[in-house]
Amino acid sequence: MDKSIVVYGSQYGATERYARRIAEGLGCETVPADRIRKGQLAGYRTVVFGGGVYAGSVAGWKKIAPQCAAAGGRGWILFVCGLADPAKEKTQNEARMLFEKRLPAALAGKPPVFCLRGGIDYPKLRTKHRVMMAMLAHFLRRKKDPSEEDRQLLATYGGKVDFFDPASADAVIAAARNETD
Repeated sequence: MDKSIVVYGSQYGATERYARRIAEGLGCETVPADRIRKGQLAGYRTVVFGGGVYAGSVAGWKKIAPQCAAAGGRGWILFVCGLADPAKEKTQNEARMLFEKRLPAALAGKPPVFCLRGGIDYPKLRTKHRVMMAMLAHFLRRKKDPSEEDRQLLATYGGKVDFFDPASADAVIAAARNETD
């Protein structure tokens, strides 16, 4: 049985950068979720899965979740990559909910879920994502009492922001190492 693998779903690259950093820290391979075959992950002791958050779902998770469920969540570490502040409890709760909506109720609260902060480059967005972000910006501008996070999003709207922090992946690496020990 191989020790670890890092699998990711990324559309614009931030999640892939974290996945590569985590794989480097674990000394294992990293594979895009769309290249994983059914049952392929059963041969690993630890599976780290990360996906970018797009419109209320985690990239690649729909395909990978059945393999996590089949393993009972044992040996799995999950992370999301998005724009929301990962230190906020709301962000952490939403991340867990995004994963758990594709898992059996028996796996609620397992496996561990981490939140990492990515970025956005508006000119590189696909049309559907650009439209969604425009709708979100329109909604936020009309809000009577926008949060600090709302104001930050509006301030960067249309430009490029990159919150990638390689050190923030260290907690994921430590959790994965605990699984393989």
